[in-house]
Amino acid sequence: MYFVSKKLKKKYNITDERAALYEAAETWVDALNGREFLGGSKPNLADLAVFGVLRPIRYLRSGRDMVEQTRIGDWYTRMENSVGGSARIKA
Repeated sequence: MYFVSKKLKKKYNITDERAALYEAAETWVDALNGREFLGGSKPNLADLAVFGVLRPIRYLRSGRDMVEQTRIGDWYTRMENSVGGSARIKA
């Protein structure tokens, strides 16, 4: 995965990963265009896809910073409320 990440960074000309994450979060919020979800009043598949990518990093430092430094926090909270808690089995 390390080499894959390096290759993707080069392919998309990403020099600052955190700045790229913040920019992607802002792009997503802009796409919402004032709606609660991209699907309107309920999440659609695009909302679920983005949420699925962000959920694993939400409570890591980069995820916390993303929520604090961008406008995506409100949408993320609405998604958490809509989707519910994780279904993973706790050992």
